[in-house]
Amino acid sequence: MGTAAVHASTRRAFVARCKPLPHIGAINEAGTVSFLRFAHGMALCSLMLLAATPGACALAADPEPVQGLDYEPIDNAQAPQRGTPVQVVEVFGFGCPYCAEFQPDLSKWAKTLPADVRFSYLPAPFGADPEHCWDQFARAFYAAQAMGVEEKSHDAIFKAKFEQNRIPNCDAIAPVYADFGPDPAVFASTMRSFPVSAKLAAAQQQVLRWGVDSTPTLVVDGAYRVLMTRSGGPDGMLRTVDWLIAKQRPLHAAHPEKH
Repeated sequence: MGTAAVHASTRRAFVARCKPLPHIGAINEAGTVSFLRFAHGMALCSLMLLAATPGACALAADPEPVQGLDYEPIDNAQAPQRGTPVQVVEVFGFGCPYCAEFQPDLSKWAKTLPADVRFSYLPAPFGADPEHCWDQFARAFYAAQAMGVEEKSHDAIFKAKFEQNRIPNCDAIAPVYADFGPDPAVFASTMRSFPVSAKLAAAQQQVLRWGVDSTPTLVVDGAYRVLMTRSGGPDGMLRTVDWLIAKQRPLHAAHPEKH
């Protein structure tokens, strides 16, 4: 997989996922299902037009998310605690070009979330890959958190990697964080520290529990994995997350509604 960012004009032509190993089955499967969805939508649109329903095609073009295509349930998910926010987590990698392409949409969406939804990032520790630098970037994420610069550096690391070509290899990660204050040597040492190693190990276990094997993946409430597909693209992925948030919200209500 190349490291060049996917142009916005063509990104919806791909199943936008970075994986630790080559994978083709998901693309073929998603392509097949999206064709079926297209055929179903066209048939539904025709029926609505026959009924002279205004705006029928617009409604048919945005169907309800489909389990197995747009999202997947996570086995053995724990029930949420009442009175707590709905949790949304992006599993990502700074070395993933699709995550870089998705970031502007995701960042804009995250700023619109209501108070009862909490969004956070989880770096994918898929191993010591010299192309994507999965583990090294994950360590950098946690080091930046520890040094108080993660939030202000997050978007800039994607730009440094894919727009400015300042991170041609994994050894070049620490020096880029000097832009935000940390001394490169101190930052590199923090990346190797015990607290960061512990967080990396916890992230590895979390990714395994959630069954995440590609990025970007959004996890809603620890109960659903949301994937980017040919038919939906970034907008469809976020619509699916909004739909799942609405689905989970009643489970978080401090006082359940009585029927």
